Amino acid sequence: MDPQRLPRGAKIIFEDLDLLVVDKPPGLLSAVMPGQNGENLFDILKEYVQSSSRRKRREKLWIIHRLDREASGLLVFAKSEAAFLALKEDLKARRVHRLYHVVVEGVFEHTESSLSKQPPSGTVQSFLIEEESGDVRSVPVGESAKMGAGRSSRPTHLRENADDEPRLAVTHWKLLAAGRGRSLLQVRLETGRKHQIRVHMRDLRHPVVGDLRYGSRDAVADDRSGRERLCLHATELGFRHPTRGESVRFTSPPPHGFWRLLGQKPPEKLGPEMIEDDEPAMNAPESAALESPTNAPPLDAQPGDDDLADADPPETPVGRDEAEAEPNAEPAQAKIAPEPRGASRGPVADTSWDHVAGWYRSLIDEGRSDHHRMVVIPGVLRLLNPRAGQKIVDLACGEGILCRRLAELDVQAVGIDASPKLITSARESLRAQRLRTPPEFLVADARRLASGAPDLAPARNADSACCVLALMNIDPLTTVFEGVAALLKPGGAFVAIILHPSFRAPGQTSWGWDYGDEDQGRGAHSRGPGFGGNARGPTRGPKPSQIRQYRRVDGYLTPGQREIVMNPGAVAIGKPAVTTWTFHRPLQTYVRHLAEAGLLIDAVEEWPSIRISQPGPRAHEENRARREIPMFMAIRALKAGGAPKPTR
Repeated sequence: MDPQRLPRGAKIIFEDLDLLVVDKPPGLLSAVMPGQNGENLFDILKEYVQSSSRRKRREKLWIIHRLDREASGLLVFAKSEAAFLALKEDLKARRVHRLYHVVVEGVFEHTESSLSKQPPSGTVQSFLIEEESGDVRSVPVGESAKMGAGRSSRPTHLRENADDEPRLAVTHWKLLAAGRGRSLLQVRLETGRKHQIRVHMRDLRHPVVGDLRYGSRDAVADDRSGRERLCLHATELGFRHPTRGESVRFTSPPPHGFWRLLGQKPPEKLGPEMIEDDEPAMNAPESAALESPTNAPPLDAQPGDDDLADADPPETPVGRDEAEAEPNAEPAQAKIAPEPRGASRGPVADTSWDHVAGWYRSLIDEGRSDHHRMVVIPGVLRLLNPRAGQKIVDLACGEGILCRRLAELDVQAVGIDASPKLITSARESLRAQRLRTPPEFLVADARRLASGAPDLAPARNADSACCVLALMNIDPLTTVFEGVAALLKPGGAFVAIILHPSFRAPGQTSWGWDYGDEDQGRGAHSRGPGFGGNARGPTRGPKPSQIRQYRRVDGYLTPGQREIVMNPGAVAIGKPAVTTWTFHRPLQTYVRHLAEAGLLIDAVEEWPSIRISQPGPRAHEENRARREIPMFMAIRALKAGGAPKPTR
């Protein structure tokens, strides 16, 4: 369809009974806060919807996400409540495809670690916090922990007002073209924080051109309006149509002015379009979604009914597709392809366990890892089904316990960990064990396994790989799974063990007791027949057989991060805290990222705790609850290109 023009240069790209897809010009607010005035896109669309309605009743409009005032590009709005709820859930579940184009100051150079014939690309990872002025800045991991001290123990994404606390942000970028001291990048986000792209480009010392707020030295005017703008444009938007079910994708090429800033000829004129795609959304490249704006209430298309959550909205997410193009190539000829497996540049948060290596050794030495020894290791071996002569890679191997067990089976084991201290301990442990095929241990970041580095050669062409109880401490996952796929042979198996994301999410799940009577003062949450007081006075309380233990779940679908104190008992007696970071993700996130990397799940197992309570009135119920509610989840996925048949 031909774009329909609205006031201030806004254009409707697509419209039906459920959706409005709009190309927003720079200089126009997406929406205003309640009680505020000023021209904005949402008011323009409300007026348009109402004036074009053929019905007598007032039409409604819902806002899904927003762009900064000075940015431009694609936005989607809902015209029905069903569409609003569906799109909100897709955003929260990270099933929406989004891409940005940005022009930044400076030129990115190829580095020695970059793969040949591939343009520079990388990842920026930090914690972002909004200051009282409204500006956003990156916070180092250590400083983030200090800022969170003394605040609520609930995870950031479960608190009503968490804007003043650091939140994890991950940005991926790739160079498309360069010239005149500037670079054109394609960007996708794993998180959707306020001003995320702008702050992370500043962190790279390549601020967005025109972003005077975050370090740019150049003021740039829009070609048509003449107003100052950011050289930041939302280029692609793709999702499942909320009522029809087919996959739709919309495009809005970057403004011609982006190319002129580089001294290059703009590509052939291509207007925004919708592309219908029969491929399922889960099989399409996609990425993280915007979180906070999706919780905004429906907005009625009536004057004075605005009720927006954020005055200055965060940037919206982008998809996993990256344009496969040499620097300075014409963008019209760029081929859309998965992100190249190149070197990562920019600050990446260090969440390795190097700083807790001593604590981890004592945990193993004191025998407090009974679940690891009696549940996890046997389960991993069953799913791996190792055979003599195979090569198996253990990611985040720690002190190499699993590697040594594999070596006893005459398997060529390769352990990889980002902690030099743990790798040193793993190598030293080999002295006390005579193995015919001793394992090999490498210091490497699990997020950079696809970089082609020579020191990873011993891990390549592996028959299987595994990661035991460590994926929760690593972010982002996309590069981890891409690296695993790069190391495996076709048909190779990858086994991952995680704490069960539904029932064992730190800070979001906990044990509780149902005594059936709130009057007993025992923290009951329900009332059953025959419990509690009556006309003759209070009863003696429920029988042990009537008490139930349950697992309380306060949150699940929303991803988040949390700092964990690993030695709470020692801290209680005045010893220093040993802390690590853990990242919560729903199961669908693991499934999606595995599929994107070409790893297809063929087995899922859920393992309960093996511990048994000491004899007592509640011991039977505690043991029942442990057996019924799993503690671990095991996932096995096979690399496309073959299918081994492991025995179970």
